[in-house]
Amino acid sequence: MPLMNIDISLNGTWHPCADLALTDAAQASRTDGMTLRYDADYAPEHLLARDLQALSVRLPVVMAVQQLAKWPSFLIDLLPQGAARKRLERIAGGGMTEWTLLERGAINPVGNLRVHPSAAPILSNHPGFTLQEMLERGDSFIDHAYAVGATVSGSTDTQGEAPKFWVVQDAAGRWHPDNGAFGALARRQALLKFPVPEAGPRATDMLRCEAAYQRVAKKAGLRVTADLPAFAGNKALLIPRFDRRVNAHGEVRLGVESIYSICGVLNSTSEPLRHHTVLIELSRCVNDFEGEMIEYMRRDILNLALGNRDNHGRNTAILKETDGTMRLSPIYDLGPTFLDARNIARNIRWDAEPPGEEPNWTEVLLNLETRFEDVRLKTPNLTPVASALKNFANTARELPQTMRECGVDEEIIEARRDRIVALEQSLREVRTP
Repeated sequence: MPLMNIDISLNGTWHPCADLALTDAAQASRTDGMTLRYDADYAPEHLLARDLQALSVRLPVVMAVQQLAKWPSFLIDLLPQGAARKRLERIAGGGMTEWTLLERGAINPVGNLRVHPSAAPILSNHPGFTLQEMLERGDSFIDHAYAVGATVSGSTDTQGEAPKFWVVQDAAGRWHPDNGAFGALARRQALLKFPVPEAGPRATDMLRCEAAYQRVAKKAGLRVTADLPAFAGNKALLIPRFDRRVNAHGEVRLGVESIYSICGVLNSTSEPLRHHTVLIELSRCVNDFEGEMIEYMRRDILNLALGNRDNHGRNTAILKETDGTMRLSPIYDLGPTFLDARNIARNIRWDAEPPGEEPNWTEVLLNLETRFEDVRLKTPNLTPVASALKNFANTARELPQTMRECGVDEEIIEARRDRIVALEQSLREVRTP
């Protein structure tokens, strides 16, 4: 049977973690059966862990061999998508199975997992690029990035041809595509994100406003990266990584797992998510569920207010810290996607969310009580949640001015004004269940 080895990074060192074997080599797709076995040396030291030390919150570390009817959902977080996938297929001269895509394209993904590479990533002696050279997307930069394996795995579902690259800045200020070989030699680590041509004539505006929207989120009191994304040279967005840290001992990789993964979703088109399902699964893994529930709901209110319709389950993730705690990662992929020419529809909705109208937040909370009872989980204390939503009405009222101060285009502010007013009113009407 085809075998794949998964490595895990702990305390700055890669360790053999688990073996995966297909039960049907002819298919090699996500709906096929698989055998999973945690490494015999690794498992005893991390037994029953489901945090940074495990493949997934859904797969605690155990000694037993596990027979799975389909792929574990964490693998889809590692799977190359969009431009990275198409590039790999072009190099291969045709279509590739998802298994082969994992083998070739998941050697340096987000988080602290990787498919074990056939050879260790090589630290190139290339002198690097200026920021302007990267932004111009010259052939030399793109070819070098693909050659060293610095394309992004497991990114969003609504992708076009525009590539994204992991990049690092060295001590001399030069930028390099990041294939995972730099480690502590990196001064800064980031994602370089270009406009998606399929998004239409506003693609560049959307990316520029994504930087401004991050500033809005910070002023609204939501969780963002310490250094905010910057729109550089009117070309691309430079986004600081939140899953990498460098300390005196070297590079530390934090765990990252998407909402799709923690909810067990393999195919988002055939397995639609609802917000109550996300919150139920978050309650099983985050440390301060009440605080994370408030953060999650505020984020969705901001999505509604700012017109970020692209709220699917790979645009939200949990961050697994080295001390074992888990919480929602900083916000990412927050932009005015209502401008997207592809007519992106809002993906995850509340039970009490009529089409085209504001959610009835009191009904949302009542429904959550019922949903938690249905799965025999303790109902969260919703009194502070209701208070937090009511208080967020004041933040909503100030959003037009906040957007202006953060550099959002006046045209976009005006386009969102009526929705913001409606949201403010709906929040003021919240009652404790």
